[in-house]
This record gives sequence, structure tokens and C-alpha cells, in this order.
Amino acid sequence: MAPEDDYPAGWLTRLRRGIVSGVAVTGLAVLLAAIPTLIAWLAPGADTTSALSALKAASMVVVAGDHGGLVLNGTFVSMTPLLVTIVLGWLVANHAQRCDQTSGFVGYCLGYTAAMSFFAGWSRLGATHAPILRSAVAALCFVTLVGGLARYGAHGWHQLPIRWQSVVRAVTGSAMLYVLAASVLAMLALVWHSSQAADLQGQVATGASGLPVALIGIAATPNAALAVTGYLTGPGFQIGSDTSISAFSVSHGRLPVFPMLAALPNGDPAAVLGIALIVIVGLLAGWLSVRIVPGAESGSRWAHAGDLVLVSLGTGALLAVGGMLASGSLGEGKLAHVGVVSWQVLLSASGVMVVSTTVWAGVQRLRGSAVGLPELWVPDLTLSTRAQRKVSNSVASSVGSTAGRSVDRTGPDREGHSLDSAPPQSRSA
Repeated sequence: MAPEDDYPAGWLTRLRRGIVSGVAVTGLAVLLAAIPTLIAWLAPGADTTSALSALKAASMVVVAGDHGGLVLNGTFVSMTPLLVTIVLGWLVANHAQRCDQTSGFVGYCLGYTAAMSFFAGWSRLGATHAPILRSAVAALCFVTLVGGLARYGAHGWHQLPIRWQSVVRAVTGSAMLYVLAASVLAMLALVWHSSQAADLQGQVATGASGLPVALIGIAATPNAALAVTGYLTGPGFQIGSDTSISAFSVSHGRLPVFPMLAALPNGDPAAVLGIALIVIVGLLAGWLSVRIVPGAESGSRWAHAGDLVLVSLGTGALLAVGGMLASGSLGEGKLAHVGVVSWQVLLSASGVMVVSTTVWAGVQRLRGSAVGLPELWVPDLTLSTRAQRKVSNSVASSVGSTAGRSVDRTGPDREGHSLDSAPPQSRSA
């Protein structure tokens, strides 16, 4: 064994290792993004860009995954395909747990931020680029938040009381139920309008040359699911200033040619169907919350009600944050906002959850009072005096017979020796 192996690494060594790890994670993300961009570059079409431009495009997409925004031909765009953010978050969280102590994690954050800043400057393609300073700040916030939660979240979770753990589980479960229902609804709508989506894809590009548009659509599927959560909570979502979709009304405007937008309804949807979806999903989320947060852990009825209110507000806040991350601008003017309005989702989702959890808590309380038996129904198992006397006599007789058959340990045996003393041979010995 080398002499230096006998001593643990110092903070400076751990810091350097963390910096290397952060740079490596960023490089791995760029390589993963380069695979579909190079495939799209190899596809036959009219585009004659170089392979280096495809690599720069991949780097730009990765940098934008931190939600620092892009500048497309001089116009700032803040909307980011969330699938890129999800992959980045998984990579960051996975490697943050392997950092050696706090100094290693600090180096990891610095290395990740420095690498993202480098790729933001290197990936410039004419007037299209990622702002370096904005990208660096976004990368530092992203790696600190996601990596910190992955690294220290487990310790903080075990420190929480069981009551608060149930509240967090209920918030997460209810929000995921909304996202799952929104994903199913968006998929069904796209399947229903699949012919229109194919026509739009043909207008953009036919054959393999339309692969980049298809890849962008795949990367934006989480954005679509989170936008539909606005529909399931009430306020709906917007695509620019002229188009808004909600369960109560639909306004159509001029839309960009994009296959995923074929899932939008052509006419005014039935308000009854939209309200039914809001009620059904809300009741399911409320039922799940009441099941996860039992009243026994809260201690009292009012404490249980307070926990359910916290679950409702937390669900609304989580859906609002998700909607904010999935929304943004695609340019100036009419496309200045695409997605949901976060504060509207917060208020509407929290209100729906409060009503739903109140209903299910009331049903649970009514069922509990119906199952419990009144005192008049409980049979009187007290024995009468005569029965008690019979039981006492039978017990006494059984005890007496058992005592007669038992051996008196203090009396002499058949040979005249006492059983509680040692034999004569042992005493002589």
C-alpha cells in the first residue's frame, strides 16, 4: 500500500475531484443529446449543415435544459423541452450522491456550471445562441437545487415525523395523479386527431427529413402533459394570445405548423364533459390524499383537517411549479406566452383539492360512525350471582383435585429421606 493511501483525501483534493465529475456529467449530457441530432443530420433532406453544427445544436439544447433560455435569430425564447430537463436532472442527481463530502459537492456544482458556461459560448450558431451569463446562473441554481435534494434529501426525510411524511406523500401522489390523467388525455386527443397530425408533419417535412421536428415533439411531451393539467384543474392553457383551451370555452387563433398542436379541439368542447373530467380527477386525487393521510396520525379532527388543507395547497403549488417550468415564450408578440398561468393553477387546483378532501373526509367520518355499534347493541356479558357461584365451585373443585394428585416436595419420600435435602452420600462426601 502506498503511504499516501493511509491518509484520507483533503478538502482540496475532494474539490478537484468534484469539479472533474461536474465537467464529466455535462459532457455526458452533450453526448447523449448529440445522438438524435446527428441522426437528424444524417437523414436525407435539403439541409446541408455540417456535423459540427449538429454538435453545437446538441450543446445548445443541453444548455437550455437548465432553463436559461435561448436566443433564436435575435429573439429570446424561454420555453424548454422538459424531457431534456428531466434527463439532465437524473444525471445530476445520480452523480451528486457520489460526491465525497461537502467539499466534493461544491466542486461538483462549480464544474457543472463552468462546463455549461463553456458550451453556451461554444455552441453559438450565427444569431442563435445561449446567453452565457444567464446560462451560468441557471446552471448553478439547477445543479445546487437538484443535486442538493438528491444528496441531502434522504437525511432530511428521515428526520421528519411520520405525520409530515404522510403529508408529503399525499402531495406527491395527488400531483402525479393529475399528471398521469393529463398525459392519458393528451395521448387520446392526439390519437383521435392522428390524421391531422400526419398532415401537419407532411407540411413541415416529409420522410426522414422531418425527423428533427418529430424529435422536438417527443422532447416536448412533458410540456404538453403539464399544460393539460391546467385543463383538468379549470383555468386551461394558452398558445399565444389568440388561442386558449379550457373545459368551459375554446378560442382559436393562428397557430404555428407543429404536429403536436393537432391534438387541440377543433370546436367548442362539451362543457359537461370538461366539468365531469375536473370532478372525477379531483375526487380521485382527494380520495388518494385521505387514504394516505389518516386521521390517527394527526391526533385530532382539527389537526387532520389542517393536514388535508396543507395537502391541497401543496398539490396546487407543485402543479403550479410544474406548469411554470413547462411554460414560456416562443418569441415576441402573440407567442409571448405558451402554457398555463401558474397562479391560476395554484388557486384552482388548491380549491378543487380542498373540496375533494373535505368530501372524502366527511364520507370517512360517516362510515366510521355507521360501523361503530351503539352501547345498546353491545350484549351484557356480566354473569349473574348464581352463575358466579357455580363457576367458583367448579374452579375450587378442580384446584383441589389437582392439589391431591401433586407431590408434597417438603415431605419425606418412600425411603424416609426429605426431598428438599441432599442424599446421605452427598452429605458424607
